[in-house]
Amino acid sequence: MEWDENLLHKTLKQLRLFGDDTTLIECKRAKEGTPKNLGETLCAFANMPEGGTILLGVDERSGFRVTGVPDPAQLEKSVTSLCRNAVDPAPQVSFTHIKAYGKDVVAVTVHSLQPSEKPARYRGTAYLRQADGDYAMNSNDFRMLQISALHSSERENFDRRVLPGTSIAELDSTLLDTYLRNVRRNSTRLSKIDDDARLLQILNITDSDGNLRLGGLYALGYFPQTTEPALGATVAVRLARTDSLKRNQNLKDLEGPLPELINEAMLWIQQNTNTVTAYKPNGHMVDRPEFPPSAIREVVANAFVHRDLGPTLDVGKRVDIRVSDKALIIQNPGGLQGISVAQLESSELTKAAVNQRLYEIAKNLHTDDGQRVIEGEGGGIREVLAAVHEARLHPPKFIDTGTQFKVIFPRGERFNEEDKEWLDSHEITLNAMQEDLLIALREGARISFSYLCREYHYLSEKALRSAVNQLIERDIIVETDEGLALYNFAFSPKEKREAQPDREVTRVPNDLSKLGKNVPIVYNLLFSSDSLTLKDILFRTELTENQVRYALGPLLEQKLVEMRGGQGNRGTQYYIPR
Repeated sequence: MEWDENLLHKTLKQLRLFGDDTTLIECKRAKEGTPKNLGETLCAFANMPEGGTILLGVDERSGFRVTGVPDPAQLEKSVTSLCRNAVDPAPQVSFTHIKAYGKDVVAVTVHSLQPSEKPARYRGTAYLRQADGDYAMNSNDFRMLQISALHSSERENFDRRVLPGTSIAELDSTLLDTYLRNVRRNSTRLSKIDDDARLLQILNITDSDGNLRLGGLYALGYFPQTTEPALGATVAVRLARTDSLKRNQNLKDLEGPLPELINEAMLWIQQNTNTVTAYKPNGHMVDRPEFPPSAIREVVANAFVHRDLGPTLDVGKRVDIRVSDKALIIQNPGGLQGISVAQLESSELTKAAVNQRLYEIAKNLHTDDGQRVIEGEGGGIREVLAAVHEARLHPPKFIDTGTQFKVIFPRGERFNEEDKEWLDSHEITLNAMQEDLLIALREGARISFSYLCREYHYLSEKALRSAVNQLIERDIIVETDEGLALYNFAFSPKEKREAQPDREVTRVPNDLSKLGKNVPIVYNLLFSSDSLTLKDILFRTELTENQVRYALGPLLEQKLVEMRGGQGNRGTQYYIPR
């Protein structure tokens, strides 16, 4: 990940969207030098599977506003010194200086230590990251780090653990019969085995003495929670903080074998999220679930199948599903194994089962909707991203801390009403990628076709090129040497006059900064937009209201910017006459 102004802008938007979940990014003002508690954060990121980034010069308390740092070079030296002298072993850190909104931001990338080097300690204490910051590791966290340091051949196969004193009498007989039929139907080799007891032993359901293995009990048991109470899930609606002491509602424990857990989780999510009205491509309205069921089911199934069945089971950790006013959150004990979040989100078909025997069992199990519990092709997350994108929702966020894995589905549409109105003004039916592209270009992003291929890897290059060409043919965008751009802003004033001699073009001063420190920032934003309200400008520039008003004053006076509406009216639109 290479930090620049575009990535910073995108990251700040995501941080505002996800609210208080800053597991992978930490923002600190650093207005007066090295921030307090920076050592804990450096240590915590060093212990994370993929490290993390600290943004110095960004104030989380004021809505992740860019405040800047006075001396980036000196701050870099101070952070390096702190890391080397106070964190043991010291992780590698790298720095990027970003000029954003006229201010200096320092991005500190903390690289993860090798598994065998963990845990890092700051002043003798080991830290990890959670949604709300750094916390001291407990004995269970240490055990999880020890396991991650082992080679795959050295790790204990927890799903294969024998449960003495158990037998197939504890399995759900209907589920077991269906499972054995599926196995024999799907495998020519195994179909030749008539002895059920022998087949169950081969399939890692039982051992040679008829005792159940943990994976077999979890997948097929009538009530696995009798033996292992944590083999279930806790679900609840998390209420917003009010004067009421009530924090949760519809709290429920999900129990039963693996297919039943997935059925129950999907039903609960359906009952506790919204039904929304959407337009189909043919213009007809249709009611649909708030989140694409296929995407949610994939993540729910993964949470149950890939949860840790070792140390976290011993301390009672369950799969956890929460619905808040901001998001649907699905979390399972234990992190990823043999794969990173970046690989998970990539175009490659990747699969790395945490519980390999349970994974194989799940391929021959079906839920009430007739689908396999696990398809086993390794492309499930790719389909999740595609389904969420086509539903015009914000992309899910995947977070691996090494001790738990969390997926956050933000609630609400990707675009606000103003953005949707602007998109509709083009009088063309746009697909989800085209909408993303136009909004990004409107906000000043630099986008190339190769970037689109990377970002939308679940779409074919042919489909992407066709979508881009459609926008070019309609004179909505153009393709230049520097990438894609909105047609209205792709040419210089001279080129516009030559192309449209009857159209007056506003002459822009060579040095806008002479009109005021923040004038160029506000002008450039308006130049890449049709019109914006004061609130829009505040949100996109990170400036204070007074700074924006002082910048708008000379622009209005010089007639470089005009307004639609009256002064003091919050709905007043500011725009550049073209």
